[in-house]
Amino acid sequence: MGKASGDRRLLLFAFALYGLIAFPKALGYVSVKLADFLF
Repeated sequence: MGKASGDRRLLLFAFALYGLIAFPKALGYVSVKLADFLF
């Protein structure tokens, strides 16, 4: 049980880290596309 919960925590940490990196990139991409579309 201890190992599984540790693995899950590690997975969650990796996922959160990935999200923090990927989310602003995706957001920037979308806002650039939107700006091109609107103006």
